[in-house]
Amino acid sequence: MTSGLSPADLRFDPPDVDPAVVAAVALDQYGVTGGFTRLRGECDHNTLITTADGRQYVLKIASPSEAIAATEFQCDALDHIADVDPALAVPRVVPTIIGERHTTVTVDGATASARMLTYLPGITFDGARKLSLPALRGVGAFQGRLARALRWYRHRAATNFMAWNLAAGLVADDVLWAGLTPASAVVAEPCRGRVERATRALGGMRAQVVHNDGHRGNLLRKDDRSTDVVGVIDFGDLVHTALVADLAICAASFLDRQPDQPAALAALAAGYHEWTALLDDEIELLADLTLARMVLSTLLVEYQTQHTPHIAADVAAELPGLLVNIDAWQRFDGRDVARLVRAGLGRSHR
Repeated sequence: MTSGLSPADLRFDPPDVDPAVVAAVALDQYGVTGGFTRLRGECDHNTLITTADGRQYVLKIASPSEAIAATEFQCDALDHIADVDPALAVPRVVPTIIGERHTTVTVDGATASARMLTYLPGITFDGARKLSLPALRGVGAFQGRLARALRWYRHRAATNFMAWNLAAGLVADDVLWAGLTPASAVVAEPCRGRVERATRALGGMRAQVVHNDGHRGNLLRKDDRSTDVVGVIDFGDLVHTALVADLAICAASFLDRQPDQPAALAALAAGYHEWTALLDDEIELLADLTLARMVLSTLLVEYQTQHTPHIAADVAAELPGLLVNIDAWQRFDGRDVARLVRAGLGRSHR
């Protein structure tokens, strides 16, 4: 497969918005002013706004290359979650002064969508080292609960192309593979056939809208002494895809730093299963999909490093860990891991 996709096609093109424009949108459209802090964003221009009385919001301005329907999709999803599971800690959509859930702004002569969300307190799991198996089960349970909340959500933009969708085909993209550095290629190439087969199999799996981004940097905990998930951020990768991919994405991130990675995956799966029951065919594919997410991350991080200077420095630091994880995880037999997962769910071995 070859694509020749550009950063805009992959949505790695956040706009560079003048701070004065950001301040004007916040004040004119939302009646909000205060201190402004630029946040990292792969697809959006993100600004944290802290008001004089301590309230905090995130103003997100999308690239003009992104359809407004994509912003509607994310806003509607957050509203849907608030309706079906109001206790689930996700950002809330802040309406404009006239009651709209999103607005538009002109960026370099082009129209871009903008929305404001509440800011969730907490810190990410990025700095957390080894997690206990009960803690991992809690991580899986939170992500499974989020999947359950999205189970019946539908939107016309849900099937739009999303680079981080494991079913989108980029794991088999010849251009991305050709762009790997030698150090990455020597680690990833041996499992290319395995991950391509796994992602092709997704076409026959049950599917729904999923968060699709439950990694260490998006799940929140109260502080650096806690391992309980208290919230989730970043719905920019939201997509309609195979349900099991949602768990595999979480696993690919949280297996890092664990001394017994198959046991860690089984704990995550058990927690997920508490809220969203896993089917046998999903369990069978889970280990290889976890590996596929690691490989897709390597392909896209290499691409970002070479083609998207606005985030190159940040993402380049992820590569060494990704390669260590791929090298370790591809040594496990997917069928053996599936038997361990089934045992953790109280099911018989195959």
